[in-house]
Amino acid sequence: MSSIVRILSIAPALLAVAHAQGVILSAQGTKGSVASLGLQVQTTGNDANIINLQEINTNVVNECGRTLLAGNIDIGENTENQLLNKTVTSVTKGSTVAVSIDQVSADGAGPYTCDLDPTGNAEGATGQIPLNVTENDAASGKIALTLTMPSDLACIGASAGNVCTVRCFNSAAAGPFGGCFAVQQSDTTPSANQAATITTAQTLEGITAQIASNQKDLGAALKSNAEAADTTAQGTDAIKELLLSEGIATGASAAAVASSTTSSAATKSTAAKKGKGAAAAAAAAAAKGATGATTAKGAAAAAENAKGNAAATKGNNNRRRGARVFMA
Repeated sequence: MSSIVRILSIAPALLAVAHAQGVILSAQGTKGSVASLGLQVQTTGNDANIINLQEINTNVVNECGRTLLAGNIDIGENTENQLLNKTVTSVTKGSTVAVSIDQVSADGAGPYTCDLDPTGNAEGATGQIPLNVTENDAASGKIALTLTMPSDLACIGASAGNVCTVRCFNSAAAGPFGGCFAVQQSDTTPSANQAATITTAQTLEGITAQIASNQKDLGAALKSNAEAADTTAQGTDAIKELLLSEGIATGASAAAVASSTTSSAATKSTAAKKGKGAAAAAAAAAAKGATGATTAKGAAAAAENAKGNAAATKGNNNRRRGARVFMA
């Protein structure tokens, strides 16, 4: 079935997700520091950030989920861009962060749950540190959250070596909606994040499982690349195909997928996500027909290739989750 037929078949449900909801507008840490912006999400237009644990657990997206207009969120790339643009707020142990969320609709309403990944992008779906959240009712459509950083905060992520990723999301059935933002810790000694000093997060068992997942999803990724109008649409088309292949895109989720596809056609975005780390190595091996990688020897080789590629538990922000094969 062509992409347009799939879109039309669920078009009546689009109204539920046609507009942004639950979008993080800003996150303000230490007084006088800059405010952080939500990773990848556009605060104007019909964008939103969906953080669905099933999508994360089935390897469709990273721990920050996806946006409707650009697909999977490459946490590492987005964090580095924000560091360069000086849009990462400062925090200290036990400090607070004021988060502003644009509710828009009932789907964007709270309560919101927030957590923190001290490595930036290595905790997957549920390994983050829970944060204490105080939530104020929406005033003029904006929800105000006050997050308290852990008293033993130790951010070690990104090239700076002192960055954490904060994630907030609600429980809306059409989402959940929310988003992620980076914070930079000022009262710590930055971690020296270099390829030679980072311990790979992968185990033999993990690599073997990842290869199997990549091989299973390769067909959907190749199909989305073939059908995408251009490279900009590949990211959102890939999400659509992967969700359909995993059996996740039903009901409200299907409407969100179709909405992302139709919106991306009219929006310029850096949509094609970049497969990095061990998953990229494994997926590339699968794409080249290297079936021997599923053996212990092949998986070990993939693990060796992953070293220095920034697929680490500490600080590199490019965990295997959600990495796929994309072709221009």
